[in-house]
Amino acid sequence: MPKLCVALDLDEDRAYRLVDLLSDYPLVFKVGPKLFIQSRGKILGYVKEKGRELFLDMKFHDIPNTVSLAVEESVTLGVDYLTLHTLGGEEMLRTAVEAKRDLKLIGVTVLTSHDESYLSFLKTGFKSVEEFALYLAEIAHASGLDGVVCSAGEVRRIKERTGLFTVVPGIRVSGRRGDQRRVYPPEFAVKEGADMLVMGRDIYESDDPRGVVERVLEVVGA
Repeated sequence: MPKLCVALDLDEDRAYRLVDLLSDYPLVFKVGPKLFIQSRGKILGYVKEKGRELFLDMKFHDIPNTVSLAVEESVTLGVDYLTLHTLGGEEMLRTAVEAKRDLKLIGVTVLTSHDESYLSFLKTGFKSVEEFALYLAEIAHASGLDGVVCSAGEVRRIKERTGLFTVVPGIRVSGRRGDQRRVYPPEFAVKEGADMLVMGRDIYESDDPRGVVERVLEVVGA
């Protein structure tokens, strides 16, 4: 069944409180650059102490050696999932795979804040975000990554073509888009075959975070 991942895109104190509030549910907790830096990495150990899976969302994109060293250090921190950009290229991805041990490497395809205008910016020649995301997922698969980040609208074709673990942000129960453009309800993502649903603001900005989590867990069948 799909996993539910809670994005801790919060100040440090609020993040600790949210982990405390929700740690009795079968969740994955995602830590991004802001919280990692603000907590000096301590939030990672706190999530692991609670017995929950840890998703470090750093989206590495650098020369192969630098990314490889970052992956090695992430392994020592007990990270379960780690992101890097597939746009970093096959050499970077393969070098990262060599360093990952049991950590699951997740390649970012096209951020859900992007639409077709991003393709024009990159001058890729691709006509749709879906086609570009599929192309990047195929590179991730060929390079040995465990999964990819994509929108719910791209999941089905990526699963059919690569079989990769799919991590899907832009999940909304409120219908709000915010700064994300390719957003979908959890029911659609589950129907399409998503393996992990990522939610942030709809949970931590709710008056009833536990209620939102319980609703989504029902959808994913947990």
